[in-house]
Amino acid sequence: MKLLPRILVVDDEKPMRASICQCLEAEGYRVLEAVDGVQGLDLIAKEKPSLVILDVMMPNLSGLEVAAELRRLGLTIPVLMLTTRQEISEKVEGLGAGADDYLGKPFDRRELVARVQALLRRQSTTQTTQAISVLRFGEVEVDLAKHTASKGKTPVPLTLTEFALLELLAKNMGAPVSRDLILDAVWGYTYFPSTRTVDTHIWRLRKKIGDNGETPRWLKKAQGEGYVLTCDAPERAS
Repeated sequence: MKLLPRILVVDDEKPMRASICQCLEAEGYRVLEAVDGVQGLDLIAKEKPSLVILDVMMPNLSGLEVAAELRRLGLTIPVLMLTTRQEISEKVEGLGAGADDYLGKPFDRRELVARVQALLRRQSTTQTTQAISVLRFGEVEVDLAKHTASKGKTPVPLTLTEFALLELLAKNMGAPVSRDLILDAVWGYTYFPSTRTVDTHIWRLRKKIGDNGETPRWLKKAQGEGYVLTCDAPERAS
C-alpha cells in the first residue's frame, strides 16, 4: 500500500495544531508537528516533508520568516500559510515571503484538505511542458524544467506556485488564460475560488521578473478576464 505524503504542521497553539493534525491523519496523511518556526526549520531539514503548513504569528521565528528562509535555501517545498488576520497586505507579504497559498482562521476542514491536496497534486506533476523549457524576461531567465530562475548570477526566488503559473501561461503563449482556468489548473480547486488570489500572484511574479505593473511587457491582462504571457526569445526543449 502506497503511503500518502508527509506533512509538517507548524503552529504554537496546541489545540489548533492538534485539530489540523487530526484532520490530515483522518485523510491518511502522515503528519509531523512543530511548536515554533525554529523547530519547524529543524524538522524540514531532517525529515524533508512534502508540504509545510505554517502559522503566521509564532514565537522565535514567524511563519513569514520560515517561508523566506526556505526560499533563500532554494527549497521549493509547498507552503500553506495560516492566519487569523484577513488584511490583503498581510497576504501579499506572505506570498512575497514564499507562501504558495493562504488560508484564514477559522476555516472549514474540507477547505483545508482541498488546498493541501491541490498543493501536493501540483508538486507531483511538476514535469514541465516540453514545448518551452526556458523563458527570458529581460535580464531574468526562468528554467521551467529545472525550477530555477536567475538575474545574471543572482538567484530569483520563485515559489512552486509561481513556476506552475508560468508553466500554464507558457503552454498558452500569446493566448489569454482566464482566471478561473488558472485557479483550476494551478491551485487545483474551484470550490473555494478567489480571483484575487490570481491577481496577487501575478503582481508578485511581475515584481520578481522586473515587469512593470502599470504598463506590463510580459505578463499582461487579457481583454475581459485573465492574463496572457509573452517573453523574449523562449527556448524550446530539444
